Amino acid sequence: MVERASRLIAMTFAVLGVLLLMGAALNGHVQPDADAYWHAALRLRDGQPLYGGPRGDETELYRYAPWFAFGWVPLTYLGQDAALMVWRGILLLSTVVAVWPLIRRPTPASVTLAILLGGLLVTNLPAANVTPLIVGSLAAGIRTRLGPVLLGLAASLKLFPLVLVAGYLAERRWRAAGVAVAVGSVLWLQVLAFDLPLYLQIGGPSFYLGGVSLLRISPLVWFPIAVAAAGAVVALAWRRSPWTWLAATAAIPLAVPRVWLPDAAYLLISVPAATDEAVPGHDAARGEGLLRGTRDRIERRTLGAATHVAVPRDSSVEE
Repeated sequence: MVERASRLIAMTFAVLGVLLLMGAALNGHVQPDADAYWHAALRLRDGQPLYGGPRGDETELYRYAPWFAFGWVPLTYLGQDAALMVWRGILLLSTVVAVWPLIRRPTPASVTLAILLGGLLVTNLPAANVTPLIVGSLAAGIRTRLGPVLLGLAASLKLFPLVLVAGYLAERRWRAAGVAVAVGSVLWLQVLAFDLPLYLQIGGPSFYLGGVSLLRISPLVWFPIAVAAAGAVVALAWRRSPWTWLAATAAIPLAVPRVWLPDAAYLLISVPAATDEAVPGHDAARGEGLLRGTRDRIERRTLGAATHVAVPRDSSVEE
């Protein structure tokens, strides 16, 4: 009875907390981050420098690899309002994909976590930042064969998701880690094909190096947290721990020098790993091999006993 009441209270507080955040986010005074994507696509369409444009507001500065702006060019033919509506629909769908592993086999704990982290992604909709798309695509695909490519694409939009390479290193998937780094590097090198001096001039105030961030509040607060988070990821990866995925996703909101609540939703990427959703066929093949070997040894021993033939002890099997 007490346990059920505790679960109900926890879920109630989760819902109320998310509703408060959503109310604050939906107040109509948010300058969409997607304005930067829109203006960058317009500049490409009109033959203007990709990394030029407005400098009055940080949200109007395009800071990503060029391919993302090219992806936005078709949306510019819809008109800005329609384009933002389509884009927010994509972000909402990505949010559903991100929380799906939690709600597919629902428990009170998983539903509460889905409400909290999914709600944080929903609060991003007015700003229309790319974060839900990154989280949703990685939550669905990072443990698949396409995962390294998806991680490289994510790293070309926001560099810090590359910390998730530690998950591949913990699993000793060297090729996957190399592909992720290579894809991200190639996409960033495309900046060289554009006006590089303009890109270097878009520094200005940034959520990463200023604004409301732990680094700006106090380096003495941010530095030990960042070092501890990075140390945990390295130590777990070295020990081949399956918890490396969780530590890496937790390091993003902890160690990145800024406060942006939806970044906590990166934890959703580690949910498939925590629920034993590994690379398709990998664990199944491994388990099948172990089962086949055990079955063969049992059959040989049974046959030997039936025919009174001594069978040498297999030292690889623990009695």
